Amino acid sequence: MSSVTRNFLSQRGKFDAGHRVMHERLKCHNVHGHEYHYELTFAYAEAAAIGYAIDFKEIKRIACQWLDDAFDHAFIANPQDSVMIEACHKLGSRLYLMHLSDQEGFVNPTAENIAKEIFFAVATLLDDGNLRLVRVELHETVNCYVICEGLSAEEAAQLKATPLYAAIERYRSEHGKMEYDERKCP
Repeated sequence: MSSVTRNFLSQRGKFDAGHRVMHERLKCHNVHGHEYHYELTFAYAEAAAIGYAIDFKEIKRIACQWLDDAFDHAFIANPQDSVMIEACHKLGSRLYLMHLSDQEGFVNPTAENIAKEIFFAVATLLDDGNLRLVRVELHETVNCYVICEGLSAEEAAQLKATPLYAAIERYRSEHGKMEYDERKCP
């Protein structure tokens, strides 16, 4: 009888961002912000000869930095929120437009949708055959959070067809992967 060993590692981070939920009847329709906290959990089959599947510094250097560059102190907007998009452009404010959308191109920057885009980005940046992102936990407040454990095939295909995918691939190419085992370095 063979046993399956399941190995996991997690990295936490945070970013501050503003958003609003279009067409929401209560207070989340108003412009507001959160200190978002996230936890990225990866599964891996084997550790490398140095003893780990990936150095935590590598997750921070690639995935956490991408998240910081994309979201920190940005306004996360529904691409149909022309009022907020125009305001951000006029003010020179950082803006992140959501990429997932329904048939009408509508997607609100809810914690659920932001977690899906984070999952897509981090998986694209770091999944390598041995290491695989399996969970994104995104806290919008200390009491409220969402968990994303993957995307549907339709969602993944939709995101691959957006400029987000090309930007992530370019980022991954520019930052490369560092070798932390000195025995493998020239």
